[in-house]
This record gives sequence, structure tokens and C-alpha cells, in this order.
Amino acid sequence: RLCVCSFIFKSSTSIRNDSKVQQLNRRQPFAFQIPQSRRNVLESISQKVLIGGGSGVFSSAITGGTVFPNKVNAIETQTNENPSTLSPYSVYQIMPDASEKLSPSIQKIESTNFVPSNLLKENSGVIWLGEHHNSARDHNLQAQFIQDIYNKRLQAFNGNKNKNGLPITPQQHKLSIGLEQIQIQFQSVLDNFIAGSISEEQMLEQTQWSTRWSWPYENYRPVFNLARKLQIPLIALNVNNEDLAKVEVGGIRGLDKNEIRRYIKDPVGFSDFTRPTSYKAYSAYVIEPSYDMHKEMGILKRSTSGQILENDMSFLNFFMGRILWDESMAGNAFEWTKDNEGGIMIGLVGADHVKFEKGVVGRYQRMIEAEAKKKMASIDYSDTNQNNTSRGTMKLPMNVSVLLNPTLIDSRPSGSVSAYMNADSSAYPDKITLQLRYLKDGISPLSGEERSLPSSTGGVLPLADYIVVSA
Repeated sequence: RLCVCSFIFKSSTSIRNDSKVQQLNRRQPFAFQIPQSRRNVLESISQKVLIGGGSGVFSSAITGGTVFPNKVNAIETQTNENPSTLSPYSVYQIMPDASEKLSPSIQKIESTNFVPSNLLKENSGVIWLGEHHNSARDHNLQAQFIQDIYNKRLQAFNGNKNKNGLPITPQQHKLSIGLEQIQIQFQSVLDNFIAGSISEEQMLEQTQWSTRWSWPYENYRPVFNLARKLQIPLIALNVNNEDLAKVEVGGIRGLDKNEIRRYIKDPVGFSDFTRPTSYKAYSAYVIEPSYDMHKEMGILKRSTSGQILENDMSFLNFFMGRILWDESMAGNAFEWTKDNEGGIMIGLVGADHVKFEKGVVGRYQRMIEAEAKKKMASIDYSDTNQNNTSRGTMKLPMNVSVLLNPTLIDSRPSGSVSAYMNADSSAYPDKITLQLRYLKDGISPLSGEERSLPSSTGGVLPLADYIVVSA
């Protein structure tokens, strides 16, 4: 399976490699260069998916699918970091804005305050690190981040004792690494690798890395070596190829009941998640252009398992495969954090699954909120011993979204920035799209001036909670 949603596209090798675009690449470009009719739908929904920040805000004067960008509000704050101990990465917090101004910003924060030690000690949950699969820079950053979190956990639990009165060991800190790169059928292989009972070569062979993931393992080696050294469990998150292929060919009905239950524990929640206007805006901006890009590349005539399709995979089947993928990763992360109270998972997944909230991040949020409601319903408030939970409230696990070295390409519809200068560079965090605006229910994206009124705003979807850029 080739996941092309989350890798670094060089603008010089864009899908649209014609001479006109190459000339535009050498000029100060427009924000969008929309090459095909399907993407013209972006114009009709532009007020529904209003972009703030570096992408500029879509105005009502849009012609030919081309949008002029405005400048992002970048707030550069002073830090107190000692130059001799500077972090190898810079952290920016995204500050979304759903007010009439629709003026999101980014604020640089001290890397030491990125994930405070007290949060790592007092809370459980997932920190999602959105990667580019082919970027050694991203994977080195992941390894550094995992080491930092591990050290902070050690510091947070220093002096604490377990139920037997013995000092808490690193393994009892319940830290894990969730992997999109490995399918759930190979969990035992990962366990054996961490235990040291099989070699790296055996692990790669038994997980069928070269055929099921295909992105170079050499880039991921720092993460796997660190996990083995520190005895941090590796958790498989991804849907099995065999099951995904059935969906790509026959839709969700291609799976039998047992296969569906393997990935979808809450069918009602799974179905309802895609109904809101906010999700429809997300799909139009992220998933539909991704489908177009896959189609342009000619890779929709073959299923994940290698089956040759008579025609291109339908958008519906592509869509169902995509959301099953997200549901599998969120669901397996949820099961681990549920079974490991106080545990923190660092999820390594593609940036496309993390951005704009409605991929794996939103699905995990749905699951932890449903679990909290279930626990609240089971509490007997007449019992005076139930004094650790306030009536009607419960602390949720953390659910933090992070994009690593994001570029303009990451924050725009797939294939839409081929003519934009420096679109493939992460050196300009102040020029990327920071949020998507969506309309209130009942307001049509084709409603003319009404769609552009501030009062028509239903809300915004932030790109992520944080942006992290390698030094």
C-alpha cells in the first residue's frame, strides 16, 4: 500500500509538470493553481472552508479557483532558554480564531513548556506526531521527542513508589509508541522485537515492511532502536491490508461482521462522526483532493492487496477505506490508553491523518468522550466514597496534535500549490494555513454573499495544536 497523503512533495516534481506551471514556480505565485474540474468544487465551498492564517482568508471575490494569500499573524515571543541547552527543535502553538476577524496566529513557545512534566505525570492520552513518511528529518525529530518525553516521565515519577512500595521503574511509566506503519496482525512481532527475541531483520521480514509499508526503514531506524533500548512498547495501529482491500473493492459491506467489529467498536459513533457540516468541510478540503491526486498518479486501478481493478476505485470506496484507516488507528490507540491507566502513547502517523482535527485526532476524541460519559453514568453520587469526581465532570485523557516540519503543501488541498514558491519548505511556519472555516448548518456553500457573512460561520478547524520544526 502506498500512502501518498503524508510525504514531502518537491514542487519541482509536481504532478503538473507542464511548462506554464514551471514558469509560475519562478514567480511570486497565487495560493491556488487548480488543474482539474473536480477541484473547482473548492471555489463553490470556499466560504464553507474559509482558510485563515498564511493561506489568507478566502474573500467572496474568487475567480477561476485562484486565491490571493494574506499574511499570517506570527507572534514571536521571548524565551528564557539557555543557548547552551537549546532544544534541537522549535515549537509553535496554533491560536485559532473563530471570531468575526478569523485571524488565527502562531506563537512560539519554549520547547521545555511544550509538554509540561506535571501533565505527563497527572494525565494519560495520546500525543500525535504527524510525519512525512519519506523524511529522515521528521523521524530523527520523533526519536528526539520520544527521548525527551521519556526523560520527563522519569523526572515526573522520580521518588514515586509502586503498590509494593518499590521505586517505579521506567517500564511502569506506561509509555508506548503507536505505529501507523505496522498492521495490527503483526503486534506479536513488535512485542518480540522489543523483548529482544528477534533481530531487526527478522522484524522487518515478519511484518512484511517492504511490501506492506514500503517507505524506507532506514529513516525509521532511530525510532525503533530507541524503543528497543528503552524498552518502550511498540503498538501496531493500522488496518490489515487484506481487510482494507475488501473495502476498496466492495465498500464497507465487503467486510463481514467480525471484520467490521475488529475496527469499529462503536458503529453509531463511527457513522455519526461524518454527518456534521464541519466534517463535510474537512472532507472537501482534505479527502476529496487526495482522491484526485491518487487518481492523477494512476494508482487507483489497483487495490491495496494488488488486485487489478477494471476501473478506477470509486470515490466512495476510497473514502470508506480512508475513514476505516483513521478509525483503526484511533481505536487501537484508545484501547491501549484505556487498558493502561495513566499511560501515554506517542502516535507516529502521517500528517494527513492529523491535520484539521477530523482524522485520527477527532476520532480518538470521540472515543474518550464516549468513555467518559459511560463512566459518569455508572457513578453513584449518593456514595460519599465517590469523592474524586465532581458531579457531571470528568477529566479526559489528553489528545494533542502535532505537525512535524509542516509545509504549505501539508496545509492545502493535495495538488493545489504546484505554482507556489517554497511550497515544499518547512522554513516558513508563518505562511501555512492555520484553520478551516465551515458554515453553520442550513447555510449552503452556494448561497452567494450569505456564505461570506461573519454570522454564517459555524466554527473553525485548527490545523493542529502545535507545529514543531527541526532546528
